[in-house]
Amino acid sequence: MVVPTLSDARRTPRRSASGSGAPREPLLLVLATDGPAAELGSFAGGLSLRIVEDRRRFGAIVQSARPDVVVCAMPPAIRADLVRLAAERTHRPSMRIVFLAPDEAAAERLDALAMGFDDALPATLDAAELAGRLSLLARSRVAPARSGRHLTIGVGLELDLDARLLRRGDRILHLRPKELGLLAELAIHPGVAFTRQELLRVVWAGRTAGPRTVDVHVRWLRSKIEADPGSPTVLVTVRGVGYRLDPPQR
Repeated sequence: MVVPTLSDARRTPRRSASGSGAPREPLLLVLATDGPAAELGSFAGGLSLRIVEDRRRFGAIVQSARPDVVVCAMPPAIRADLVRLAAERTHRPSMRIVFLAPDEAAAERLDALAMGFDDALPATLDAAELAGRLSLLARSRVAPARSGRHLTIGVGLELDLDARLLRRGDRILHLRPKELGLLAELAIHPGVAFTRQELLRVVWAGRTAGPRTVDVHVRWLRSKIEADPGSPTVLVTVRGVGYRLDPPQR
């Protein structure tokens, strides 16, 4: 088996859906000079990969190439790059963004999550695992929407479980993967109170997380679905139990 080199990865072509009728490969754009992100060429099967080392060119390429998934590693990225990516996300809510930072840079990773990034991971993550995570994100980005399950969350809010999208009217509201999983679990069982441990088992299965993780994601969800996040009426707290999604008022 021939393993692609890094230079090969930079030149990986993007398959077009025109003519052959085959779906295009999702485009993965990476800003990195070393570490697992720069080694993705050996593992990124099914993705069209482009690696950029010059952060000054990176922003322009994000806009011109319109990637499905963006990976921004620190270094060479600086906070200004993260701010620009977050701003670009407001125009393209379906674009996925992942931030990689050194193990000791926990504050920077949390900051990226607060800015709306889909994931923020330690730079020591194994390249094969990183590629697998990115492949899952890419498929969720380009998977065609199918007619099917739509749930009304609140006034003007509709959750499309098949397309994995939350809409307010014609506007798509960006949700991180775990936010979407949490909202979907609650929405499928309206009026049912879940403990934090139950939500951890269902939504965070197989990953190390604690009750505080659920609370943080609930807070993020409320900022997007509640008219007044400080006085929630949709995603409510059940004292002594956990959380419940109340069905919309008829």
